[in-house]
Amino acid sequence: MKAFLAFVRKEFYHILRDRKTLLVLLVMPVAEIILFGFALSTEIKNLKIAVLDPSRDAATERIINDFQASSYFNIVDMAERPDDIDKLFRSNSIDLAIVFESNFYSRALHEGDAGVQIIADGSNINTATMAVYYASNIISRYQGELAAERMMQGGGTIAAAPLMIIPLVKMLYNPQGNSAFNFVPGVMGMILMLICAMMTAVAIVREKERGTMEVLLVSPVRPLSMIFAKTIPYLAVSTINLITILLLSVYVLGVPISGSIGWLFILSVIFILVSLSLGILISTLVANQVGAMLASGMLLMLPTILLSGMLFPIEAMPLPLQWLTNIVPARWYIDSVKVIMIQGLGIKFALNDLLILIVMAAVLLGFSLKFYKNRLE
Repeated sequence: MKAFLAFVRKEFYHILRDRKTLLVLLVMPVAEIILFGFALSTEIKNLKIAVLDPSRDAATERIINDFQASSYFNIVDMAERPDDIDKLFRSNSIDLAIVFESNFYSRALHEGDAGVQIIADGSNINTATMAVYYASNIISRYQGELAAERMMQGGGTIAAAPLMIIPLVKMLYNPQGNSAFNFVPGVMGMILMLICAMMTAVAIVREKERGTMEVLLVSPVRPLSMIFAKTIPYLAVSTINLITILLLSVYVLGVPISGSIGWLFILSVIFILVSLSLGILISTLVANQVGAMLASGMLLMLPTILLSGMLFPIEAMPLPLQWLTNIVPARWYIDSVKVIMIQGLGIKFALNDLLILIVMAAVLLGFSLKFYKNRLE
């Protein structure tokens, strides 16, 4: 029994001595429960919508007020012409548009047939489907209220034509509602991030763990050149993966590359540089492969899956988590891929994402090289 207790004390001693691993073991469950508890939500709030209302009557005003009062929607623009709706979608200013037909109230009240069009951004089919569902419910609720009013006017019976307000749904960029349009950009971001960052960090740490890094550093090759030499193969592998994903997306999944292939490749290379810099930075902070895997899992994999908008809409997250998504590189890469590849828009509509990724690459690469220089001197 004493021997057993001695072994138990020894293991506790080793765990408590390795404070970094202990911190990971204690912090990871807390981080995961917070992320999974708040980020894993299919409910969407504060969707940006625009309204085109040529009739401007009592009925459309009531419906617009219902949209404004809903926590799911935020009216950001009252369009004057159909072209305004197209411009708002192209600039990624709105997620949904509501277009009423002329004389909406008169047709709904007297003819029992009024038209309203719901236009959604189908590049994110999950968000678009939920947005259309919420909007249809608001319109259906008004239809019920109007039917009750007509019944009261008819003395308890509806003498006019049967009431019918059926929204006409239009999915921009993804009319078939193909889910591949949504997950392909996310999978691209996740694969490139994990291969570049995690594998780079593990490969460099493995050299340190085996004691071969010191042998490499005494060679005539400069230390920084050695580091770059070890990361270039992962750049090549990631480029091959990128080409493979794009070919499979187009010819197997039926997801077209609607925009510029050149700009899509440039964005991907910049994102790969961000990922490589993260891998190098992680390798400066850990001393063994297990630590590199744990750090990569916490710092890269979970945020990429949960906080990039890949699976769960950012709009549905609490405000602090929405702020946190701004430092997740995959968020900006996935957004830019959707703009160019799915929506087929020009680089000017993804320029903000491109600049953010460039700044991230420069900052991370600078810190990574600085820390490596300090460690290798």
